[in-house]
Amino acid sequence: MNTIKAIPNAIDRIVLLYSISEDKIYEKTTEILMEKLGEMGYACESKVIKPFDFLNIVDTIYKIYEQYSEEDRKARFSVDITNGTNLMSAAACNTAFFMNSDVYYMMDQRRFKDKPLEELLVTIPSPKIPDVKRLGGLSLDMLRYIADEQDRHHEICNVDVARKFDMKPQAVMYHINRLLDAGVIELDDAYTPKGKIDKRRKAIKIKREGRFVLRWV
Repeated sequence: MNTIKAIPNAIDRIVLLYSISEDKIYEKTTEILMEKLGEMGYACESKVIKPFDFLNIVDTIYKIYEQYSEEDRKARFSVDITNGTNLMSAAACNTAFFMNSDVYYMMDQRRFKDKPLEELLVTIPSPKIPDVKRLGGLSLDMLRYIADEQDRHHEICNVDVARKFDMKPQAVMYHINRLLDAGVIELDDAYTPKGKIDKRRKAIKIKREGRFVLRWV
């Protein structure tokens, strides 16, 4: 609740994640929170997660992201990791990374009684990472090829990619531009054997973010 109080105007909808317990304490707490949030004017819903199942937590968060990003392509998402187990926080951070979402953590107000909530809220910005599913299989195959060639210390350019995938240079540039816009590669000038800039070719280098994507998929 303190996170919401710290940034009340930045939130439209809240999805609470909770786990099932024998004493029903998490279910009861979720019901109370949903009622309070509703009274505060927020659209609110809840989802059940398995607290010690990393992939279940990741899948649950990502499905929420997919659902609401389809409804509104401009929607922004954030994740609050203040409560829950360390595994939940790790899974939430991993998922936020691939949703380009900021992560919030609220420090313990009991330890900093003199500070306002706004100063206790820690924002952890995520680097720009593409939505892997929207990037497309062929674009990912090209990214993997670029990474493999770079690992072999080979210079790779758009002409090499076109030859590898048996495509026309113009068609290949469509996928290369998608990778470029996604922030997983960078382009540089390519040179002829005589050291002059070759205007027909562009050197391609995979970025750190591109390697993160390949590890994920």
